Amino acid sequence: MSQEAVETILRGYRAFTAGDLDTIERLLDPEVEWVGMGEVAAIADRGDVLEILRDRFAEQYRVTVDRCIGVGDEVVVSMRFSRIELDEADDRPLQSRRSYLVGRYAAIVTIQDGRVTRVVEHPHLTAALDAAGVEDA
Repeated sequence: MSQEAVETILRGYRAFTAGDLDTIERLLDPEVEWVGMGEVAAIADRGDVLEILRDRFAEQYRVTVDRCIGVGDEVVVSMRFSRIELDEADDRPLQSRRSYLVGRYAAIVTIQDGRVTRVVEHPHLTAALDAAGVEDA
């Protein structure tokens, strides 16, 4: 199951980078549970997840998968994301006052029957690996 679960995550990643939210919708269980760090359920359902992903795509986030480790029906995922934030007061096409947002994301994603049923966010990759019972290699 591990390789199939990893392939599901990678299909979702490729769909996001292409702006293909229809594919992502098919990969998400209708009752997907998204648990933010220290929270019970940060996002309640597939519609909420799709809305957030639609916003992130519109905001031109660039996402790169660093690690994708299958552990049974779970996948430990580590990603980097970035985007340029323009200064709205500066109308020059090549702004000198733009800023760059760069961050990291880690989570454990549960896959059942080819769909994402649960996502649990972690503060960093090591925490996600520990929670999944995997030693960092």
